[in-house]
Amino acid sequence: MTADPIAPPGTTDPPGSSGTTGSSGTTGSSGTADRPVPATGTARSISLRRPLLRAVELLASAARRRAPDLARRARDRLSVVTRTGWLCLVLLALSAWAAARLGWQEARAGAGVLALVVVTAGLWLIPRRAHAVTHELLEPRVTVGDDAVIHVRVANPTARTLLPVRMEMPVGPVEAVFAVPTLAPGAVDERGFVLPTSRRGIVTVGPVVSVASDPVGLVRLTRERTEPQEVHIHPRTIRLGSVLSGLMRDVEGAVTQELSSSDVAFHALRDYVPGDDRRNVHWRSTARTGRLMVRQFEETHRSSLLVLLDTRAGDYENEEDFETAVSVACSLTLDAIGHAREVALVTEEESLPTASAARLLDASCAIEPTGALGLDELARRATTHHPEASVLLAVTGQLCPDGVLGRVRTITPSDTVAAALRAGSNPSGRRAVGSLVRFDLDRLETLPLVMRRFA
Repeated sequence: MTADPIAPPGTTDPPGSSGTTGSSGTTGSSGTADRPVPATGTARSISLRRPLLRAVELLASAARRRAPDLARRARDRLSVVTRTGWLCLVLLALSAWAAARLGWQEARAGAGVLALVVVTAGLWLIPRRAHAVTHELLEPRVTVGDDAVIHVRVANPTARTLLPVRMEMPVGPVEAVFAVPTLAPGAVDERGFVLPTSRRGIVTVGPVVSVASDPVGLVRLTRERTEPQEVHIHPRTIRLGSVLSGLMRDVEGAVTQELSSSDVAFHALRDYVPGDDRRNVHWRSTARTGRLMVRQFEETHRSSLLVLLDTRAGDYENEEDFETAVSVACSLTLDAIGHAREVALVTEEESLPTASAARLLDASCAIEPTGALGLDELARRATTHHPEASVLLAVTGQLCPDGVLGRVRTITPSDTVAAALRAGSNPSGRRAVGSLVRFDLDRLETLPLVMRRFA
């Protein structure tokens, strides 16, 4: 049996070859390589469709990313049209439809008038040369009842005369509106506003905005000219003199029932325990007993004041009583800060900063009567976080039950001096609730007298 010889590449078919291969049915050409089969119409359409689909996906993705921004820009553009302007556009569309479909002459005339009004109103949206506007607060911090003056200055920094313009400035819940007259080049228009300070809080002033509006009121475009600023309206406070300071000095150094390994009040001698300070070893007793003996001390009070402000609205007769309570709490805390005493003012929401008087009063502007906890639960939390307090003063309203005040005394450590101050309509009065002394006051001015009676 012999194998057919393999022809080298490039050789021609032997004579007599028909150019066909048995049953494969594939034709060949003598001396040439097989040609590639051309692509069909379906394959060509698929190869073109893929780039198109990819391009559509990229466009859709870009549109999804920019959709919020485009929607916001569209809202900003459409927001310049007032309700009157939208009504005018609807009437214009109806008039144009009636004139075109029904042939009404009146509708044609009305559509022409409305179109003229709309086009005229659009001219007011053309940007004008800007005024240079500034506003400043003469006092960014004021007390309830004091005047807070806002100074607004509008200047013409251009070389041409600027036409009159209307400006608005939000001042808390109200809005100040004023008209700036025609300003020659370099001219300045100045004016002042008085901020009402009848209630404690934080009031946002500004920004000053210029208003462009057509005479009919179809469009209204506002542009901010300044940045908003905040005014802190502090609660009223009163000086206590040396009343509270004397009470704190009386507490300073008082012996407690807590034992300590280092203090100034000697208690007794005990056996040495590993870890005790060697400086407390009493060598004479050690030599006499033959074993190490150390001194045991009793802890003494440090003068630390803890003020609790009850923010539960149900404990107060009205909003004015709550404001009195805030003033009382801030007055007590400020007096301790002024005498460099350790002090903490605690509400249900937070512990107010006491590093400086300004920070305390700024934080007190945000206190609101929204608390849900009772005064007893507030005392429990506060004494847990401030166990070093030697004097506790709870400030609440006259609707706070005596039972709650009694629980406050129970929760407070026995060696802590505690009292309750209740703001309300009842005049000054004193009453003992168990071992807790309760004082009533109807106005802030009676606080020094109450504290003298307590001391």
